[in-house]
Amino acid sequence: MPIVSVAAMAMMEGEGLSGRDVHWMMIFAGVIAVSLVVQAVGVVISGVFAAKLLHRVDGIAVKVDRQTVPILARTHQLLEEIAPKIHGVSENVEQISYTVRARVEEMGATVGELNRTVQEFNGRTRAQVARVDGIVSGALGMTEEIAETVQESIKMPIRQMAGVLAGLKAGLETLVARSPFGR
Repeated sequence: MPIVSVAAMAMMEGEGLSGRDVHWMMIFAGVIAVSLVVQAVGVVISGVFAAKLLHRVDGIAVKVDRQTVPILARTHQLLEEIAPKIHGVSENVEQISYTVRARVEEMGATVGELNRTVQEFNGRTRAQVARVDGIVSGALGMTEEIAETVQESIKMPIRQMAGVLAGLKAGLETLVARSPFGR
């Protein structure tokens, strides 16, 4: 609208208006009036559609409100009922966490001590096994020496006895051979 006003003012300031200029102004004023009427009809139609849409949205909102209010109320009630229980559970979980942490620390100390005890026992056992091995090795060595000594002790008299018997045999054979009976 301000542009049309400025154009009209510019035309009036000039030499005057001729009949032809007035005729063109009337045509443009008519075009402007028709376009304003079309705009007004468009605004009215848009308003009607907007009103219908608003009425439908309002109906949907009422339905949603009717359906969600009981659900929200029940949810709120459940949250109020559950909140102390959740608080209690979280306190219990925290207490359990502290207890478990303390037990794990105690268990760690116990396992460490058990490990040291097992290592000490293992060292002692190895020392005892080495000692017993030494004793058994010594006993076996002594047994071998005793067996050799006994063997030599038995062999020597048997050899001597065998020598004596061989000498007796040789002497008897010689005696028998020289005797009058041996011939």
